Amino acid sequence: MDDSNKPSTKAKTAFTTGMVVMLILGLLVGFGITAIVEHSHYNKKLAAATVPTSATKAADLRTTLVTLGIDHMTLTDQAVDAALDGNADATALGTSLYANGNDIGAAVGSVYGASAQKTFDAVWKIHLDQFVDYAVADKEGNTAAMQTALNTIQTQYTIPLSKYLASANPNISESALQTELSDHVAMTATMIDDHVKGNYTAEANELSMANTHIATLFSGLSAAIVKQYPSKF
Repeated sequence: MDDSNKPSTKAKTAFTTGMVVMLILGLLVGFGITAIVEHSHYNKKLAAATVPTSATKAADLRTTLVTLGIDHMTLTDQAVDAALDGNADATALGTSLYANGNDIGAAVGSVYGASAQKTFDAVWKIHLDQFVDYAVADKEGNTAAMQTALNTIQTQYTIPLSKYLASANPNISESALQTELSDHVAMTATMIDDHVKGNYTAEANELSMANTHIATLFSGLSAAIVKQYPSKF
């Protein structure tokens, strides 16, 4: 990749951040993780109490969230590559990634309402937009601008989103979720770094780890929701 080929304004606008997964985690109804839910193992009490209909609803919620998380990471990697390499499909990929974020927001809104969806969408978009700035700065070797983007993600995405979701669901630990979101951000940044350096094998390996991580993260979030509203599942 020619590092002198800076992404166009159109590509920068279209470009956005962040993939599959440990499907076993996505299929375990009632599975919780220490990072998000109070119980870090399979919730046997919930499993014993569920009947086929409720189990299906819980599985559907988990499948929806995990699939959206996988799509988020896949589109992130594709949008990063396309934007940084100046590919013609950068705009389309960026549009798809923003649409995916809206779908995740809609899933949150389906449980917590329109106001929650609006808040989630606004915060989620911040981390997408800031990774645009991060990637462009990375390509230009501007370490100060890279750090500014990461700091903005931390203060305007990671911290407030953790606080908001923890306030909405008592089964979510704010500090633990903040750690998990920080890890997600770090993995995404590393993927971008690897691509800029031309370390495509390392990028693919990081993507694989990010897939597993976000699948676990979203699986845990769905478990917390099921635990909060067992009558709905």
